[in-house]
Amino acid sequence: MKRRHGVRVLTAIGLAMTSVVGLSAAGGGAASAKERDRFHAPDATGEFFIGHTTVNITDPSRNIDGTTPATSDGRYLHLDIWYPTTVPTDQHIAYTWNNPLYSENPGGSVYPGLPDLPPMTAQGSVSFNPVLEGAPLARGRFPLLVGSHGNLVSSAKNMTDTMETLASHGYVVMSVEHTGNDDAWYQADWLGRRLGLPIGPNPSISAAGTILQRTKDVSAVIDAALDGGVDQIAGIRFSRRIDADAIGVLGFSLGGMTSLATVAGIGSAGAAPDPRVKAALMGGGTNYGLLLDSDDYANATVPLMFLGNDTGIAYDAFNEFSGTREKYLVDIADFNHHVAGYQSSWCQDFTNSMRVVNPDVFPALFIGGAPSLVPSDIADYIFPATFYFVYTGARQSGVYDYCEPSAFDGITDEQLVDVNFGNPSILAVRDELRDSMPLKPEASVAEITRLTNLYTVSFFNATLKGERAYERYLDPSGSMRRANPMATIIRNCQKEPARPIDLQPGDKITYVPVGDDGYEVSVTSGAPFYDQGPTQLAVSADGVAEVAAAGFEFPVPGMADPVQRLIVNENGVISTRTTPDIGAIDDNGSPWYMKGHLLLSAQFTIGTLMKDLATAAPGAPGGHVYGYLDPVEDRVVITYRDVPSVGTTAPNTLQVAIRRDGTIEMILGELAATGASYSPSILGTLGIAGGHTRVADLRRTDPIDFSALRDSGAVFVPFGSEDAIFEQFVAGTTTPCGSRKDRD
Repeated sequence: MKRRHGVRVLTAIGLAMTSVVGLSAAGGGAASAKERDRFHAPDATGEFFIGHTTVNITDPSRNIDGTTPATSDGRYLHLDIWYPTTVPTDQHIAYTWNNPLYSENPGGSVYPGLPDLPPMTAQGSVSFNPVLEGAPLARGRFPLLVGSHGNLVSSAKNMTDTMETLASHGYVVMSVEHTGNDDAWYQADWLGRRLGLPIGPNPSISAAGTILQRTKDVSAVIDAALDGGVDQIAGIRFSRRIDADAIGVLGFSLGGMTSLATVAGIGSAGAAPDPRVKAALMGGGTNYGLLLDSDDYANATVPLMFLGNDTGIAYDAFNEFSGTREKYLVDIADFNHHVAGYQSSWCQDFTNSMRVVNPDVFPALFIGGAPSLVPSDIADYIFPATFYFVYTGARQSGVYDYCEPSAFDGITDEQLVDVNFGNPSILAVRDELRDSMPLKPEASVAEITRLTNLYTVSFFNATLKGERAYERYLDPSGSMRRANPMATIIRNCQKEPARPIDLQPGDKITYVPVGDDGYEVSVTSGAPFYDQGPTQLAVSADGVAEVAAAGFEFPVPGMADPVQRLIVNENGVISTRTTPDIGAIDDNGSPWYMKGHLLLSAQFTIGTLMKDLATAAPGAPGGHVYGYLDPVEDRVVITYRDVPSVGTTAPNTLQVAIRRDGTIEMILGELAATGASYSPSILGTLGIAGGHTRVADLRRTDPIDFSALRDSGAVFVPFGSEDAIFEQFVAGTTTPCGSRKDRD
């Protein structure tokens, strides 16, 4: 037991420039010959200043919804473009959620077939780096990168800080907005289908064809960039400056899978890879709907990078990408999906959208009864409704964990309560946590973004530009691990040893606190379950439920105050403050990620079986979570009964009992030897953690072997706010390394 102590072009649309408030970032430098010869760190801006413009193009080969044969003017696509310039600037520009392709379409006449959305009154986020709108393009030859945003997002909200940084390093970056699968579609859906307001048609990409149409959008952008179509309206001659032999793609979340499918093809749809693309980066991506198979994986022959991968495609299938001789997996501990995708815009958008919430309209927007529905008000609610309340309610971790206390400035109590559907509990949570914000100062937006920039710039510089000096950042060396303690990097071959579940039904893990120093830990066999009680907790769809009773509290070694509140999450986590951020997304199949998720949680956490679990709604058939205070025994009992992982049927049953004296008992039933269908390698994480482990100590905080303690007596284990007593179970690598030819 080893532990540490302790295309046809339409109109150009410029974004308004604004001064930056509360942000600072170094701008790029003028690209003199001497400057270009100097090495530029990949996690900082490069030798150029940053220009930006927007254009709308059409792909005449498809209809607006992507269908063929084309019987219309074509498929409209909006682009945000960042590029290198030598013109100095200290300006910062605004990035809004409103896509001008939709919001400047009076009566649907400018862009036939698209809705006319109301403008938002919420101020958009501003660029992290100084950016000059419409700046002249620098001289030289530059690689082209095409960006793809996440599901129902927008081109201006897709790894924007990273897009800016890439432009400063000498890339033309064209981020495409996928019509019918963007935030504008989401707004139009609320206004039209759900509310019946006249906003015109709202074309959708079918669920089955989403990724296929997205890859076609990427190819259409490449066409327009190379044939001069973008140049005609932008007034900037990109085509003559783009190196057609150095084209890459990158995307986040669903955009990550789009970038992968662009270079792998989609065999089931008869879609071949785009041969012009020479490198692909998949940020926070997933194999959406398990669309791609092992043949598609092996069909990708260009260099690949999986960065901050969230849903197991890399860990469960990394070795299956056998067609390329250059691939990387960058795993970032406690990688938060949304803040990693929105970067510096996350907290800005929260604050700016919440400030304009109109209590006279909200929450009637969702539950009915409003005397009038103002379209511009409704448009303003898209961000707070989706990202603040719908996922995790009053205790939305993304805000408290990553934003400064000023995120709540200018937001009234009435606005907060209304966004929480009239529930005033949100005010107590805000008051409880605001003074400690951000709760994750080390695993921060800034650090996640720095790591994203470090590996993204290094990857494309090494693969598209052939700049070998950047290869050292892609080397899984000890010096790189020490310099970047939140990240691990795997190159070409994944070898994860199997750690199967070796605990048995009836095993009980008991933690008895010993003053403020630690726990006496024991494992006994043959323990029966306690009464689970009649109360089914409403935790389905990654939800949480609070289990507490007036007067019940328990001590934890290393914590100044006793715990008085328990938040039970569907995905096998009992915490003292809030839920893990959208657990179904963040359960990524990586032992390193799950370790960070436990140790960097900023709260005392009990991991009952941390993985993506799927309960049934209360009263419905299937697995459930139960919880209650047993007043006779003076303990809280939480039971996960017959709960399978997402997409599977094998159930998991286990129970946690917490006594007033601080004793914690974990009683195990049958545990399934699989994770979620999309991430089967993670079998679960059991244990407790103080939640304040330092990032630098992640590698030195080692798992325990619970089965080795079975029926052998108690052992003392030191425990404090920076420590953990836990074990991880994983299936390990099942696919051998080497090419398919070598394996066959």
